[in-house]
Parts: sequence; structure tokens; C-alpha cells
Amino acid sequence: YMTGIRPYERYLWSPERKDYEDEGVPEDINCVFCAQIEDDKRVTKMTLFEDEFLMVELNIFPYNTGHLLVVPKRHVNSLENLRDEERNRLFAMVQKVEKLQREVRDPAGIDMGMNIGEAAGESIPHLHVQMVPIYEKDRGFMETSLGTKVMKESLEETQEKYLEETDILEDYWR
Repeated sequence: YMTGIRPYERYLWSPERKDYEDEGVPEDINCVFCAQIEDDKRVTKMTLFEDEFLMVELNIFPYNTGHLLVVPKRHVNSLENLRDEERNRLFAMVQKVEKLQREVRDPAGIDMGMNIGEAAGESIPHLHVQMVPIYEKDRGFMETSLGTKVMKESLEETQEKYLEETDILEDYWR
């Protein structure tokens, strides 16, 4: 609690998120990514690319506009559990997704990371690479003064922009 700032001034309200969290993931779904891979209609999936080894999708709760995930299809929780070909394909795709983000989003930088284990911030226990574009104008009034992130376009708009350039992701493994 900071003097002079009321706690509620630090948030943008999103009642729809509460509905999602209240409903949550159905109890019989052990892994959201595995449910997406199986095309379970009870989970949201905003895919840009998918083949037999991996998928690239929008994060539906993005840290920033254009936040993408690269997810191996086989359920593993750690890099050490990937087979050599899976690891090589995963990082070949990460390289292509970086190119896609630079082409479509033109970010000042890209924050890439993996959270392995709950203590490291893992929210879905299925290995995935997060790729978050960082923009020069991310330091506006809301972000610097109020500690609040403002998303500049809808997920659907973001997906549409990426889908126009997904040919960049084709042939990632050659």
C-alpha cells in the first residue's frame, strides 16, 4: 500500500475475466495445452500454426500485445524431457516466431522465456516458450504512474495480423 494511492487505482477492471476464472478449467482437463491439442472445445485456442510436433498460439491472457506461445505437443514439463528432435524443432520454431513478431509487430525487443515449475511462475505444467514483444511506447502514463498495462488491440485483431504472415512459420524444419 502506497501513501496517497488507493489500491483500486492500480487496476483496470475486467469482469469477463472473473467469469472465466469462476468457471475455470473443467476438472476432467489435466492440461490446457493437451486439451487444445486434442481440440477440446471447452478451452480457447487461438492457433497460428500447428503440425505433428508443436503449435504456435496467442496467449489469451497476454502480458503484452502480440504475446505468443510455442508449445511442444508431447506433454513434458522440462527441457530435459524433450527428445533431441523435439528440442531442435521447438527452437527452430522459436527462431521463426521471432522473425514473425519482428515482421508483424515491429517491437523494440522480445522477451522470451520459460517458467519451469510452479515456484518459477509456471501456470500450466506443460513446457512452452513465451514470446512477448516489448514496444518503445510501453512506458506511458498508465504503465509508469499507475502500474497498469493497457492492451492496444483485441486478441482477434492481433491473430488476424499474424495470420496474414504465417508463411514465415512454414518450413521451419528443413
